[in-house]
Amino acid sequence: LGGAECALHELWADRFYLDAITRTVALSAASTALGLVLGLGAALHLVAHPRWDKPVAVLAGLGANFAGVPLALALTLLLGSQGVLTTLARQAGLLQGWDLASDAGLLLAFTAFQVPLALVLLAAPVKLLDPALAEAAATLGASPARFWRRVGLPLLAPSLVEAASLLFANAAAAYATPFALAGTASPVLAVRIAAAVSGDIFSQPELATALSLVMALLLLAVIAGG
Repeated sequence: LGGAECALHELWADRFYLDAITRTVALSAASTALGLVLGLGAALHLVAHPRWDKPVAVLAGLGANFAGVPLALALTLLLGSQGVLTTLARQAGLLQGWDLASDAGLLLAFTAFQVPLALVLLAAPVKLLDPALAEAAATLGASPARFWRRVGLPLLAPSLVEAASLLFANAAAAYATPFALAGTASPVLAVRIAAAVSGDIFSQPELATALSLVMALLLLAVIAGG
């Protein structure tokens, strides 16, 4: 409670916080989708080229944990306003309106740790798919696309749902990466909670608690749905 009324009323009445909730959900969902697609593709490629299994597993394990300040620093050096890739692209007439602290930049940052995590989560289930199923489907005249639509994806569905739940929760609760990229101006729930506790102008612990409750309900809904 904040004063005479529940702080949740303040959340629903303030477009600023509703926008933070919406953008958190959107960024988490988008980075989860990209992470699943790219991670599944990488896992399938590893099955076809097993010699890359060990080095890719090591790199994926590192990448899945390469978040927070190190990731933000790496992206800033490469794609920040004075980053080397940004400078080269602008000299070529590209990325004129690019801003690493924008939603597109945050999505790139989130995806950077979602893809390796997805690969870590999906590598083992993909390896368990029996190659004989694909060979039998090919013998019966089924195309690879038809095989994956009718057999492969349904078999992987439980693993994909589990991975999606973990990826979404991983992104929705991310704090260090967006904070290091955009500071307290970052439009995501985790940073807004921290800003409300420390206070951009003054501390609002009741507002931080209300935002934390929203995040907890969001993560519970995703985990329960998964």
